[in-house]
Amino acid sequence: MKLRLILIAALAALLIVPATGSAAGGKSIDRLVDAHIEALADCDADALVAGYTNDATLFFPDGVIVQGRAALQDLYDGFVKPPEQKGLCGLDAKPQKSWTSGRTTFVKFKVTAPFLAKPYFSTDGYVFKGNKIAAEVSTFDSSKLTFKP
Repeated sequence: MKLRLILIAALAALLIVPATGSAAGGKSIDRLVDAHIEALADCDADALVAGYTNDATLFFPDGVIVQGRAALQDLYDGFVKPPEQKGLCGLDAKPQKSWTSGRTTFVKFKVTAPFLAKPYFSTDGYVFKGNKIAAEVSTFDSSKLTFKP
């Protein structure tokens, strides 16, 4: 019985990763989120996609689901185009508040850009598997952005 309790405690310790602790490969959740935000700021679709597992699933408003590497590539290839090509390259997403528990973190962003008439607020939730995002829930809805005339 005592050995069983020790094994359960050891397994639980392996499954729990603190917010600022190391993820697999030595990267903290905070650093992984920072890398995702940096790739977005750099308009680097390949770096964005590289931050996800091969079978990652993204959940957006209105039931929109994007799943798998090819679909992610299509999504981010369109996203990183300049505004004149109907893309959103140039968005500046600044974290306002975050909350992390284990391998999941939620971040509220204030989104601004030279081409937006007013800031937009969005929240993303990321579930990490190793050093990659396995699932994301996002309130981001580009139809709610207010563009300058």
